Amino acid sequence: MTATEEKTKDDDFQSCESFDTWGEFSIDEDEGVTTKWDAFEKLDGLKQYTKYKTEDNNLPTRILKLCVCILTFLLLTTCAVVSKTGLIYMTTQIRTLLDTPGNDVVGASAIWYWILWLCVSDCVPLLISLYRCFMIVLFRKTKWPSKSVFLSVALIETAHSVGLSIFVFQVLPNVGPLMGVLLMTAVALVPSIILTLFRAQRDGLRTGKTVIDVLAIGMQGSIFVWLYFYTANTEMIIWISASLVLISFGFWESVSDERFTTGVFGTISRAKQNLNSARYRTYTILNIWKICVSFGVMVYFGVTKYNLAIFFKPLSGLNNNVADESSTISHRDVYWSFFLQTISSFVGYIVAVFAVRTQIQIVGFTLPLVTSHLVSIVAVFLMSCLNTEDISHNFIHRIAVAGNECHPVGQFIGTFFISNYAWFSVFWFVSFLWIAGHIWFPNIEKLAKSSRIFCRPFYCNLLFAESLMLNRINDHILTDKFTAEEVMGSYLSLLSIDINKSQSFHDISSPLCDNHVTKGDKKPTKIFLCATMWHENENEMLNLLKSILRLDKDQSARRLAKTYFGKIDTDYYEFEAHILFDDAFEPTPEGDVINEFVVFFMDSLVKAIRNLNGVPVTELPFVKIPTPHGGRLEWTLPGDNRLTLHLKNKLFVRHRKRWSQVMYMYYLLAWKLKNEIQHDTPEHQHSIVQKTFILALDGDSNFRPRAVLQLVDLMKRDKKVGAACGRIHPIGTGPMVWYQKFEYATGHWFQKAAEHVFGCVLCSPGCFSLFRANAIMSPNVMSKYTVNATTPKEYLQCDQGEDRWLCTLMLKQGFRIEYCAASDAKTYSPESLHEFFNQRRRWMPSTIANNFDLIMDGKLFVAQNETFSWLYIAYQSALFCISLIAPSIVILLLTGACASAVPAVSYRLPFDYTKLIIY
Repeated sequence: MTATEEKTKDDDFQSCESFDTWGEFSIDEDEGVTTKWDAFEKLDGLKQYTKYKTEDNNLPTRILKLCVCILTFLLLTTCAVVSKTGLIYMTTQIRTLLDTPGNDVVGASAIWYWILWLCVSDCVPLLISLYRCFMIVLFRKTKWPSKSVFLSVALIETAHSVGLSIFVFQVLPNVGPLMGVLLMTAVALVPSIILTLFRAQRDGLRTGKTVIDVLAIGMQGSIFVWLYFYTANTEMIIWISASLVLISFGFWESVSDERFTTGVFGTISRAKQNLNSARYRTYTILNIWKICVSFGVMVYFGVTKYNLAIFFKPLSGLNNNVADESSTISHRDVYWSFFLQTISSFVGYIVAVFAVRTQIQIVGFTLPLVTSHLVSIVAVFLMSCLNTEDISHNFIHRIAVAGNECHPVGQFIGTFFISNYAWFSVFWFVSFLWIAGHIWFPNIEKLAKSSRIFCRPFYCNLLFAESLMLNRINDHILTDKFTAEEVMGSYLSLLSIDINKSQSFHDISSPLCDNHVTKGDKKPTKIFLCATMWHENENEMLNLLKSILRLDKDQSARRLAKTYFGKIDTDYYEFEAHILFDDAFEPTPEGDVINEFVVFFMDSLVKAIRNLNGVPVTELPFVKIPTPHGGRLEWTLPGDNRLTLHLKNKLFVRHRKRWSQVMYMYYLLAWKLKNEIQHDTPEHQHSIVQKTFILALDGDSNFRPRAVLQLVDLMKRDKKVGAACGRIHPIGTGPMVWYQKFEYATGHWFQKAAEHVFGCVLCSPGCFSLFRANAIMSPNVMSKYTVNATTPKEYLQCDQGEDRWLCTLMLKQGFRIEYCAASDAKTYSPESLHEFFNQRRRWMPSTIANNFDLIMDGKLFVAQNETFSWLYIAYQSALFCISLIAPSIVILLLTGACASAVPAVSYRLPFDYTKLIIY
């Protein structure tokens, strides 16, 4: 017994705050005397922060992040420039053929070829978006929009598609390459008007921003003034004006404020919210319609410009060369142009989404897109200034000759930017940046969904950079309104919340609340780390304790950086560690005392601190607290976080893992959390519950702080995610461990990935999973999780696989289970066949019982959970049937193999089952 354990009974109830330092238990090796070890008091300033730096602040990580930012910037800039210049190149060939004298039939066929592939380039993103929306509609629970919203959106998208087609097939070939690039920022007239109206309604007419909005309308509207000076061709004026105005209709969503409830603005806000909830069904139909519109407009221009027979004449006249020697056009030119323009846009979209999700939007999204427009202007401008006599027939030549005349730089500036009034493009560019100004001020959570990043499901291939900027959702005007019952569910009564105090909440469930602390919400993310133990050995205990200490060190560093350096940390969190020890006592004549495994744990804690921090600690102070279930030991870790060991006496409380989980969930959520927030407002109470999580662990789990934060990020981005699990790596030695490594790998790579794509992950393992507090507190979750098993089915479903049973209850309440492959954790796996057999004897019947419950209650799952569909239920039914007959198939195959290998032995097979199985 240590000195601490021999305290008097009165001392057992003293507060653990008395052990806020470790002074008496640290030895200075250099001086050989006992000294106080209090890192927070002895170290000051930068030394303190440097000693407790987080994993993300070391030099290699910073260098890696810098390299990623630079690479993202260069890659997106290159993709945007290639996409824009590729489009200019393809439309330039149409003008080149129009200006080429000679064979009209071959020229018309060549133009038809270029127009066709331009149309296909426009439709590629629509086809990808169609596939994505269709799969979501097929395997997710989605809604239909109202008729008025659907017709309005269909009209807007039709106008947008028609405008794009006119711009590409009629405007760009006639205005030239350089003017075509400049006109691409004059597509924001309608968004500028909507932005001004909403801002004037919200902030008033006399604010500085509203005045600038009005100026932006004038700058975008200056396109009509430019047309007056640029050309006297009425038809061309109509085509350019119509195309730019129609295109701008498609970018109305990003500037529409959702916070209005009355009048015309409220109608637009409600329409936008209705569209957001039914977007995938809407765009499944509209993508097909837009493809038809694009091809229809293409055929219209082909028929009206050329003879019908010539336009549809097969491209037999297009040999390797078309027209004269001044323009070399081949099939290869068309294919490569289409390929480069399409692939660059697709890769650019992937890079743009990556930049926003990883919170490098300014460097990896905004700057590249703005820079790409300027680079494209300079590139096409320099090409247009080249002398055609000094260059060969190549890509540059074909763009240069489309300008009709090539002059030195000074002369070209005078003839083009002044005589053609191209200086108006400065107004268009500046006003465009103002209208899309929200992209400079991102406010989005990590790993956000694409539907949270962009308004429309995919990108526009023809106006790539401009569409990304105008389709980026304005994070500062998002809001959702819910009633208290809709937002909080039935844990209102559990928290004793009076819903009459507040009938609606504004964006209280938004991820923005997690990243930025407001005046009324000072509570950060709270994580209750809960592990269950029984008879783990010392190595297994060390794995868990070192993981807890690493998390303690990381949290301490973040707290110090926030307190002393004013660092704004969007990942800041607080945590408490709770370990529930089953069967922790053994009877003696003097009474019940702790068993040897608890002693192992206390020794392992000292050893873990000594190994992890390099501090020669010999023992740790703790507080003993008697409890009705046995007892409780409390430690204060080096990072000033609390570790509590709950010792269960099997004579007073039920043992086994499920009842340990019930115990800590009721203790932490129904008692501890409720007492902490019972005097707060309903909004504040809900905000705290939304940011409270339980990290379920086994007694041998090994993980890093980054793995936990990745799960937290996954939970923050979507309030409907009730649980998230990481990728589990089994560790140990022996052939059984080798087999389980393969089994775990296939289970994560194939089974969980397939479940995530087709519907939803069904099980979040208890060895490393993060649960949302309000999901656990929802109706029919904990109330059913605590039932006593009275039938064989209940015993298999509840007691043999408690993790799967808890997830099944959460799925029935509409929550999702997510899988994060980037979040890694390790756990010891059975090393002997006997231990492995006992484990699977529990897991497999439980899985079958829960799958049977899923199939039989399929109607409930489909009705309650948006990630479930009847196709997913059918998929699970097929797997269920296959799992039932799989053992017999294996036995038949083995029997057939033996019969074929040793024909002399009779296996009494009436016929060759192997052939039946194979065929």
